[in-house]
Amino acid sequence: MSDDIQREVLDVDVLFVGAGSSSLAGAIRLAQLVAENPDAFPEPPAIAVIEKGSEVGAHVLSGAVMKPKALDELFGPDWRDDAPIGPVVDKENVVALLNGTRAVNLPVVPPPLQNHGNIILSASRLTRWLGTKAEALGIDIFCGFPAVDVLWDGDKVVGVQTGDKGVDAKGEQKANFEPGILLKAKVTIFGEGVLGHCTRIVTKKLGLDAGRNPWQFETGVKEIIKMPEGKGCPGYVMHTLGWPFDTDTLGGTWVYGLDDDYISVGLVASTDWSDPGLDPQYMLQRFKSHPRVAKLIEGGTVEEYGAKALSAGGLYAMQQSYFDGGMFIGESAQIMDIQSLKGLHLAQKSGMLAAQTAFDALVAGDSSAKQLSSYADAIKDSYIYDEMWEARNFHQSFDKGLYLGMARTGLGMFFGTVGRKNGHHDHAAMNPIAVQMNGGTSKSEQPKLDIPTWKPKLDDLFLSGTLHEEDQPSHLKVADPDVCRTRCTEEFGNPCTRFCPAQVYEMVEDAEQGGHKLQVNFSNCVHCKTCDIKDPYQLITWTPPEGGGGPNYKMT
Repeated sequence: MSDDIQREVLDVDVLFVGAGSSSLAGAIRLAQLVAENPDAFPEPPAIAVIEKGSEVGAHVLSGAVMKPKALDELFGPDWRDDAPIGPVVDKENVVALLNGTRAVNLPVVPPPLQNHGNIILSASRLTRWLGTKAEALGIDIFCGFPAVDVLWDGDKVVGVQTGDKGVDAKGEQKANFEPGILLKAKVTIFGEGVLGHCTRIVTKKLGLDAGRNPWQFETGVKEIIKMPEGKGCPGYVMHTLGWPFDTDTLGGTWVYGLDDDYISVGLVASTDWSDPGLDPQYMLQRFKSHPRVAKLIEGGTVEEYGAKALSAGGLYAMQQSYFDGGMFIGESAQIMDIQSLKGLHLAQKSGMLAAQTAFDALVAGDSSAKQLSSYADAIKDSYIYDEMWEARNFHQSFDKGLYLGMARTGLGMFFGTVGRKNGHHDHAAMNPIAVQMNGGTSKSEQPKLDIPTWKPKLDDLFLSGTLHEEDQPSHLKVADPDVCRTRCTEEFGNPCTRFCPAQVYEMVEDAEQGGHKLQVNFSNCVHCKTCDIKDPYQLITWTPPEGGGGPNYKMT
């Protein structure tokens, strides 16, 4: 397609990329600051938010138990009367699943997992509500507009380009072609979530991750189960450790009791797992078959499914959070307390701190890195830094397995963790099949489980509401498909066909060359980005598809 497309240019003062919790809290706080300082500008600055999903909240999966303190700061104490939130946690357990049938409650709930007073909610619904609050303040939110490239003035970020619409699978313009627009801003704030497309572009070009630990991740899958009337468990939180994971794999599971007889059941697995046969979605089905869990969800019906990666590298993996022309917020800045599985309140707070920094920059007429560096100072002076400091070596402590990791973490809680544990690239941890099967076992064999709520992967995928325009270029770029049919088949057995929680990747018969070739069913993609993270050859790159495509979460 031609590179000389005439594109509309739209100028705003502050642009938030991604309409998640961090961006919306930031945009709202910025609008509040403008209203609180009516004499700061001749006319109110233009604030805009762009979102790749079809609507605000459609791509939001993270969270279910949230600390309310960031929104208490943003709105005051009465926001809960208006927001679509669920019950406050009033009962909780941490359970060791010793095998597929036995379980034992830990005598105390470890401090990072203590949730009394926190709120159980649907992150998707909360984000939609935040969107309405932002629009009521005059903030423009443009859905269906993914940011596909960064606009530069030398080494300064001056905005983003949104994706074209109406391009066919061959890259040719269709009759309904709409060119993407050039969104220019004095300050651009990236809140794209995990492994954001433009976040990576900026980080790599400016070398903002120099001297930091590698980014590391976990992959989460969850189902929302509707229970018969009166059979729910509102306000109850259960976290588990152990089975169905082996002792070489860091992971955990949860059961959360929402209102209206809904239960959230989910699982997270650190993406530095070694077994090429591991399948997170299947492990979730195994988890549901445990008698301790099966009793809680007996009689329920799975109504929604979703998957996403989580930023797990911690404090030492955070790249520099500011640069000429902009900042990173939320998981785009690697902000996540993976020890307690909490990120929403930290994301919201980071957006609010970035808003104050952007406000000051607009007043000063200066969006240089020097001016915006106050954002990093604000993070360090906030509870974002305090909570991430407590968990700074958590993920890395498990690099030698579950038992040593638990010992390291337990000692760290009582005596403090010392020094900095270096991370590693998750994809490098996968064992070839020959190594995994030499004295070990692989989870490649995945028979159907005899439980009423068992879901095949494609059935679960249907419940995510995922839709993409089929006639468009694949947004999942595979640099060398021949490696998939040859080396990867022999060395790893094509693990993407198992670890993808949406069955995007299949090895199908190759009529032309014989054997099998990789087929990418990109329309199945739920945008979790596990493939980009875990592909052992790093050949797969996730890029934004045509705007509006992807999952359509409602309850998650």
